Amino acid sequence: MQTLNTEISEHVKCLQNWSDKEAYIKDHELQDYLDRQKGSLKYYQNSAYAMIDDFLLQYAEQGIENEQACRDSLLAVLNDRTGMCETNLNLLEREMNNNDEQSFFDKINWTWVIIVAVLLICIILLISLSGRKQKGVVPQPKPMPSNGGSGGNTAGIVVRRKTATILKKQSLEDVIENPAYLKVDAIDFCEESAVRRLYIKNTCIIDLYNMYASDLANPNNAKENGCMVLGRWVHDTESGEYYVSLEQLVMPGDDAIFKEYELNFGGKIKLSVLEQLRRLRRETNMQYDLTCWVHSHPGLSVFFSNSDLSVQMQLKHPTHPNFLTALVVDTLTPKEDVGIFTFRRDGNINSKNELTKMYSLKEWYAWAQQSIAEPPITPKEPTTETETETPVEPAPTITSTTTSSDGASYQYSSN
Repeated sequence: MQTLNTEISEHVKCLQNWSDKEAYIKDHELQDYLDRQKGSLKYYQNSAYAMIDDFLLQYAEQGIENEQACRDSLLAVLNDRTGMCETNLNLLEREMNNNDEQSFFDKINWTWVIIVAVLLICIILLISLSGRKQKGVVPQPKPMPSNGGSGGNTAGIVVRRKTATILKKQSLEDVIENPAYLKVDAIDFCEESAVRRLYIKNTCIIDLYNMYASDLANPNNAKENGCMVLGRWVHDTESGEYYVSLEQLVMPGDDAIFKEYELNFGGKIKLSVLEQLRRLRRETNMQYDLTCWVHSHPGLSVFFSNSDLSVQMQLKHPTHPNFLTALVVDTLTPKEDVGIFTFRRDGNINSKNELTKMYSLKEWYAWAQQSIAEPPITPKEPTTETETETPVEPAPTITSTTTSSDGASYQYSSN
């Protein structure tokens, strides 16, 4: 909430001092930002009691002398923070709509303005021609003053820079039949998923496995850990489904905090994500985006908590939110269980009870190593008959999990 209030205050300050409010609102997509933050605020307000339950669960074994007083105190803090956020959002909305100059111009009937302007130009031309015929002298044009003063002889030129976002190519053509990508059909783990298929690059899987190597080496002191994943996505407009790739990990900065029940990504990871996105888009001419985020529940089982949902809602794309995927890993299970959580077609995230399959990070890692070790297949010489082969995909392991509550506290700002 503190981070969000700071961001809103910066936008309000800029709007108050910006000469072209309309351009600032458009360049920063403030209307989408406002709608998105209002939705997040409503979620926080509706889930206040659940968040308090998650927080108090961490201290259940220690005992709380007056639990009700503690709940009332926590609720007062949440209401104070959300109330401040709501006030700032309303202030931002007023600043966005408080554009008197724009309102004045919106009231003008531009058709009549153009007609009157044309008539005035015609009248001025007629008067000018009439005056020239009477005097018989054609006046010479006066030299225009320069920006440099009376000593210059070149007219000043004002250049206005217009910023625009240029989208790169939105394609997965080089991924669909690429053996370096593990193909995971969403129908295998959630029938109503808005994501139809995931393509996970082998090097991405290896980096993910290595990230959790410390948990395997020291299971008695395992801490929650996480990262962001960049990739690409395409949207099937007929079915409304998404095809998504997971290609490159982005690790948190040195301001991240990872403890047994706390996962705080910090603020530096945002800069790393933006920097690597610019580099990938420039080098490949492809539209890379943040397609997934990953975190662990060591020894807590695989599930998606209210805190996880809050992070998911902050990270989602402003116009295509449903392609964002989340991976939850329990590093202390025998096969390092992986649960895949995506948005359903109705816009809600799938829950643990809806997962029909769990995957194994160890099995993914074994496949990734093998796919890198195997030499590329040499294309066959063309024959008279067309041969087609169906690629064989590794079969993920189905495991059952027990319901558990998440006592973790997650913090991340994506705006």
